[in-house]
Amino acid sequence: MAELTQLLEMPDLPDEVVQAGLMGELVFFVGSGASILHGLPSWNELAQSVLDDLREKGFLNYSELEQLLALKDAKKQLSIAERIAEKQKYDLNIQRYLTPASEESGIYQALNSINCPCVTTNYDELLIPYYQNTVDGSGTAVNFDRISDPNDIFAGLLNKSGIVVDLHGSINKPAGMIVTTKDYLEHYDHENIKQFLGELFQTKVVLFVGYGLEEAEILEHILRRGNAGKDLPSRKRFALQGFFQSQKPLYKHLYEYYESSFGVHIVGFERDQNSYKQLEHIIKKWAREIEVNKTPLVKDLDFMDRVLNDG
Repeated sequence: MAELTQLLEMPDLPDEVVQAGLMGELVFFVGSGASILHGLPSWNELAQSVLDDLREKGFLNYSELEQLLALKDAKKQLSIAERIAEKQKYDLNIQRYLTPASEESGIYQALNSINCPCVTTNYDELLIPYYQNTVDGSGTAVNFDRISDPNDIFAGLLNKSGIVVDLHGSINKPAGMIVTTKDYLEHYDHENIKQFLGELFQTKVVLFVGYGLEEAEILEHILRRGNAGKDLPSRKRFALQGFFQSQKPLYKHLYEYYESSFGVHIVGFERDQNSYKQLEHIIKKWAREIEVNKTPLVKDLDFMDRVLNDG
């Protein structure tokens, strides 16, 4: 068991993340905590907005609304909301709640500047890697690709600079958005998704950003479906999470739980003064310390050999 790190406002960037960037093996996994800083709703807020809309349209009364909100399970609430909407032949139009602020937030400016492959469970399209560093320090545009259809998601994408994989679909393709419990179960049974997550957690160094306690269930489901066990030769999975100083016991228990269960090392930060806004300050600083190089050709060849042998 690794030593528990202190809760600091500005934690140190793990050496493993720095080295992974240099070796072309770093992947960012971005959750709703980053988009909330941009003014988008949390999962619970999204579910409440959808249920409020159904109540306003007369499809729910106040008693039903209060009972559904008491479930405290956004995925279940959205699943029930979709069932009610289908019965009433009503378009929930969830994407209308996901319009970002007009200006790019500081955290996305920093994330986009890093230009490593990114995976996200957010529906928005705020992840847009826009430049890569050159030897002389100048910035050049990258060939940017966004993938959301599971039929197009392959493990080989993890070796491509500037790629964004919208794991749960995109706001601009609402028909493919993963929203309900049924959607989740079918999505994570897709062979491409299982292979993609398995390759990700076994071969890359992954930094989870924006996954707080609210998204713990989603994060754990992803780790389990990707067979992310604890047996790794080195530290390859990190999660940047915020806690109040009064939550030190919780931090300790979660730290031990995620490390022993999934091989994920929590990098805790103090949010007493700035709450989750501190996440933006940290990513801005870390972005200046991370240099991302292309995946070496030998890694691509190793991957192709594994795919061919598995086939």
